[in-house]
Amino acid sequence: MVSSLATRLALVIVAMSLLSLLAATIVGVRTGRELGDDLDDDRLVALRSSGSLDVASRMAALGRSVGAVAASPQAVLAIEDLGAAFDQLADIPAADFARQQDQLRTVYEERYLDALEVGGRVVDMTDILVESAAGTYLQFHYATEEHAADTPAEVDDAGDGSLWSELHRVVQPQYREVVDRLQLNDMLLVEPGGNVVYSVAKRPDLGSNLEVGPFSGSVVARAYDLVVDDPSVGPVVVDLAFYEPALLTPVGAVAAPVLEGGRLAGVAIFLYDSAPFTDALTADGQWDDAGFPATGETYLFGSDGLLRSEPRDFIETPVTFLNAAIEAGNLDETRRAEILATGSTVLLQPAAEATLNVGLAGDDEVAERTSITGVDVLDTVAAVPVDGLDWYVVSEVSAESAEGDLADFEEFLIIGAAIFVVALTFVAVAWADLIVRPVRSISNRLASAERRDDPIDVPPRSPIEFQRLAASFETMSLALRSQEEQLAQARGQRLDLLRSMLPPAVADRIAAGDVDSLEEVPEASVVVVVIQGLGALVRAGDELADRDRIDQLHAELDDLAAGHGLERVKVVGDAYFAACGHDRPLIDHAPRSVSFAADAQDAVRAIGRAGDIALDVSVGVHTGPVTVGMTGGIRMVYDVWGATVTAAHSLARRAGRGQILVSGATAAVLPDSVGRARAGGDDEDGWVVDAASVGEST
Repeated sequence: MVSSLATRLALVIVAMSLLSLLAATIVGVRTGRELGDDLDDDRLVALRSSGSLDVASRMAALGRSVGAVAASPQAVLAIEDLGAAFDQLADIPAADFARQQDQLRTVYEERYLDALEVGGRVVDMTDILVESAAGTYLQFHYATEEHAADTPAEVDDAGDGSLWSELHRVVQPQYREVVDRLQLNDMLLVEPGGNVVYSVAKRPDLGSNLEVGPFSGSVVARAYDLVVDDPSVGPVVVDLAFYEPALLTPVGAVAAPVLEGGRLAGVAIFLYDSAPFTDALTADGQWDDAGFPATGETYLFGSDGLLRSEPRDFIETPVTFLNAAIEAGNLDETRRAEILATGSTVLLQPAAEATLNVGLAGDDEVAERTSITGVDVLDTVAAVPVDGLDWYVVSEVSAESAEGDLADFEEFLIIGAAIFVVALTFVAVAWADLIVRPVRSISNRLASAERRDDPIDVPPRSPIEFQRLAASFETMSLALRSQEEQLAQARGQRLDLLRSMLPPAVADRIAAGDVDSLEEVPEASVVVVVIQGLGALVRAGDELADRDRIDQLHAELDDLAAGHGLERVKVVGDAYFAACGHDRPLIDHAPRSVSFAADAQDAVRAIGRAGDIALDVSVGVHTGPVTVGMTGGIRMVYDVWGATVTAAHSLARRAGRGQILVSGATAAVLPDSVGRARAGGDDEDGWVVDAASVGEST
């Protein structure tokens, strides 16, 4: 019996220790996993923030640099003197003009047309050949002569004896140094009339006219137009686009006005490409030194869903990357061929749809999603804070790699626990035998004594530990009852708060613990109101007044939405999202939404006039299915999302200032009395609604 007691005591000690160790191991594994997840999240957020800051800093530096170049007295003199010299070149003999044009056609056929066709871009000679005599003269002497054909940017003087070349010999080394130092694609000086009187690279845009020439609709012309339309706006930024003079390299433009005593003397334009962004976001290939995980990468994409920098997987294994992207459904064969021909994914490779959606929604949380190549990854997306550009930085690491980092830790913990259990068993047996020795002595004494009928004396009082245990249970019981009452009161207050913030049915469901269910609404209307001029309001200087006006804007829009039967979904930057028909059935949700848009336009303009601020709206409305529910993980948010929300946001961004742009689906269910006109060639371009007719018909 004594031996059995010792054995049982040892087993109890081992079992309790084993349970404690098991619990400690589980907690250790879970804590290690959570710590590993936190480390992965922190590292991804750090890489994303660093990448976003690098891109924003570079664009800010380009803006400051082009502003400094445009503000220098040399820029005014260069544009005026080169412009005057440019005009002198217009009087070349007709025979020379014809001969030079023929030579340019021969050179540009091979250098531009054939090269562009290899990349899948078929361009006609009329799309790049300048027609002016002065432009033909300059391109002939700086881009076709034997000493200048390969590297025109390195030529300071073509030796043609013209006044333009004499002036060029002075300015070219200085501006070429600016282009090299800032890693620019090119730099242009443009007269107010649109003539490109100077460029560092001497490509087909030299001597062309940005208002009527072959490049009048290009990315460079858009930057020029923005500055000419409003020189007071300062440096402007235009997103990357394909530009024939730059061949297969997409370029963007940063432009600034060149002013002389308040008069627009010209425009200075910097052309940038994606290479510096790729170098910054990939640490120039030094992944480990920059703190990238084994499969981690950071890249840039735009609101159109197309990449603006090269992803790491494409840099390391381009063919494998493209094949995986096709298999994942994120690329087609035509785009694949173009990427292989150009050697770049920029403006050709789409980002994963889920990544694009969270970027557009402003969700910067770390979450598990699917990458471009169909791999499960942890990623985080954030907008790049640059005015004029809707760019987003995403940092990601494969989920398998993140899990693998914890495998060694878990294996070490389990092996250590097994060794500890074996050692503990031997120690517990020895300890139990030592504890039971006094009992064994008493048992031996009782066994050897003579048999007696009198009972063995038992201590008259129970141990003090039992008395304390009973008192502790009573105290604990009272405390539990008090806590239950407090919890019931807190639940009631929480439910009241939820009902004040959310639709009652949603609040009741959340209070009951149901935060995962989603509702698929087959048809609702989504309105996105983009407040134009909000950036100027924020920069006005009076922070308190600005906040009051912004609060007034949102409060006015909320009141109008409620009055029309809409519900505000969220506010993201300058965009106000509202929906109708998603939480209660309304047959006329589309007319209500358009009526709200028209009233919102009037309200925003009125607030702008009251504060002497040029406020207006661009509105997008789309009708279709939406998903309604709670999102956000730990930080739950009631949201409405889906392709309908994305389409409405896209329409709002495409709409002009003061325009209400509705989709074809919305236009189809509006009353005939609502005036509308097609915004483009087909139904996908949307319909522009006549705001004046809305109030009369809804």
